Amino acid sequence: MAAISLNDKPINALNREDTLNVSRYINALTKFIVESDTPITIGLQGEWGTGKTSMMYLLQEELRARNIATSWVNTWQYSLFRDAKETTPAILNALLSNLKESCGTNWTIKEKGDKLVKIGRFFSHLGNQFVKDKLGIDAEAAANEANSGFTHTRIEIAEIKKDIQEIIDTLISDSRNPYQRVVFFVDDLDRINPSEAVQVLESLKNIFDFENCVFVLAIDYDVVVKGLESKFGKKTEENEREFRSFFDKIIQVPFSMPIGTYDIDSFLISKLQNLGLEVATNQKQIYLQIVKQSVGYNPRSLKRYLNTFSLLNTIRKADGSDTDSEVELMLFALLGIQISFPKIFRYLTINSSFLQWDKSFATKHSLDWVEIANKLEQFGENDLTDEDWEKVVWGFCQSDLYLKNRAFSILELLNLIKNSFQENLDEVLNSALAFASITSIDDNQEVKQNIIQIGTSRIRFNGLDAKKEQLLSERRNKEAIKVWEEVFTVLEQKMEKPGDKINFGKSVTSFYRLYDKNEGKPIQTIYFTDPSSTAGISVVIYGFNEEFLVNTIKIFNNFNISVNEAELYDSEGLVEVVPGLMIHNKNQKDKTYKHGYINIGKKLIETLSLTDITKILLEIINTMY
Repeated sequence: MAAISLNDKPINALNREDTLNVSRYINALTKFIVESDTPITIGLQGEWGTGKTSMMYLLQEELRARNIATSWVNTWQYSLFRDAKETTPAILNALLSNLKESCGTNWTIKEKGDKLVKIGRFFSHLGNQFVKDKLGIDAEAAANEANSGFTHTRIEIAEIKKDIQEIIDTLISDSRNPYQRVVFFVDDLDRINPSEAVQVLESLKNIFDFENCVFVLAIDYDVVVKGLESKFGKKTEENEREFRSFFDKIIQVPFSMPIGTYDIDSFLISKLQNLGLEVATNQKQIYLQIVKQSVGYNPRSLKRYLNTFSLLNTIRKADGSDTDSEVELMLFALLGIQISFPKIFRYLTINSSFLQWDKSFATKHSLDWVEIANKLEQFGENDLTDEDWEKVVWGFCQSDLYLKNRAFSILELLNLIKNSFQENLDEVLNSALAFASITSIDDNQEVKQNIIQIGTSRIRFNGLDAKKEQLLSERRNKEAIKVWEEVFTVLEQKMEKPGDKINFGKSVTSFYRLYDKNEGKPIQTIYFTDPSSTAGISVVIYGFNEEFLVNTIKIFNNFNISVNEAELYDSEGLVEVVPGLMIHNKNQKDKTYKHGYINIGKKLIETLSLTDITKILLEIINTMY
């Protein structure tokens, strides 16, 4: 039985799991650690979740196999339930005590001299004996405690270092154990208070700087910067060198986590399979592109993403919703937006039909349309900002530095969604949004209300009359409602096969017809977005026979709308016949029995009356069924 979630435990064995393909880095680092001059400190640099702990576990496994003694200290654990001034001494003490524990029976040092005990007492009672700018320990108080029962002399830092070096030398020189050197692993420095992290780093530099010793630290440079702000102030271009100099004095060999070279393709597909989700071959690249443009290649972020996806997919199936792979894919895409770009997800909950985001939508949400146009004009033409909705998205990103830097990734992601779902974009998006909103965290009142509404979108209205009442209560244009009502009244009368159905959704009404060539599954043939309050309508009709386009063109010709058939049949995609009327002659999604579709938008009302549009729709329906 497939697991329903992924754990966040670090990888601890190369032969167990290396879906990210990091073994080449482990082998190289191991060789470097074994053969380098000592003392030396290696910093595994990377933000939260990039795999630093996993890499250290794998290094430890390889080094133990090469007769290297190791000690592991999780600094975050030692900071729990301790005052800040107690954390550093506790970590320093653990380095040696954990080394002894790790060596087990190979710890051959006799403790008659009580050096280890004395050092342990010293650190235990050291407290916060740190002078502001450097580790010069006034150890008198600590010495009195540490030497109780011995002699009450002042212990200088040099004496402590000498004792620790003697312990290391004795361990390595003893022929009764196989050790050639010692490697100390210091993990989770980026999880403790930044000022404490800096204190630990200073301590390691000033005390644990020994021959035959290598330190491997898991660190995030940004944490070091925060910890040094009390000393250097906020980092600027003028003082950046001071921050970097501190880091360089501590870390002799920086190693940035190679997330850009991780084999995310294998990792993602493997994890989806672990969750019991089989991704169709033609959808794998779409899933990968969604990850690339949203959460990126951070393994921990990706695991959290997949766990949320698995939870919502489980709820969706338990809810009795269909298991359509398209809805599943859309849910995955929406979660990527929700996790990485919550502001954009917020606007999707307000109006999910993002292709209709225009100047009025921008103005409603405090965007200056003229300013957006002027700024985009300065950047020159770009395929990702040539449509109104794309300009709106770009505008939303400009007030947030993170979104500003990711604006084109967001636009690429939304275009990927648009191109992947095309004719049934709105319906699939609304179906998936009903579940994606379950995990949305937003204190915006408008968003909260829309999430409640989205949550009910999967509940179908009980027939034409109930849906009509909803439209009227929302003050939709009455003439446009009449168009909608006449179309679906006729369609109700034409339902003759068991699979024929009308879905009266929260924001859309759609008609499905059973086609033998689709293995008994009903296919959506008419998609009618709820009429607007200003008489706007949007209807998409899909054809499933050879005569569909021929008959449709004749109907439009009867209403003095001329269609250039040569242009239509030579085109690679949609042809705009007149404003508000799009015709597509291509088969969609490898369904060879589909023969094009038409999209009647609100701008067509400027050319034809609602009465004429009603007649056109009914004539098309009569030729189809």
